[in-house]
Amino acid sequence: MKATLIIPDAAVAKKYNLETTTELRCNEEYCATSYGYPVFQLPNGDIFDCPTFREMRDACGATLETDDLVKVCLGLGFPKTEPGVVVIK
Repeated sequence: MKATLIIPDAAVAKKYNLETTTELRCNEEYCATSYGYPVFQLPNGDIFDCPTFREMRDACGATLETDDLVKVCLGLGFPKTEPGVVVIK
């Protein structure tokens, strides 16, 4: 599956020690809950979560591109209609 965080403002990306385009790793071995939902990790191994995404989105219009909307929504805990989430083929 693909999950790419796109941060259009380099200063915001730098604040989080990220590149403006960052691939998230879907880690199904380390589940967030007993339901077995996956965890998404940044390249440095830190967990990427819903509040962080919303903070970046609100600060500079960050988006999250994915080819598996359901897995991203379950893992990050937001609805399928979350602003800033873009489904790609």
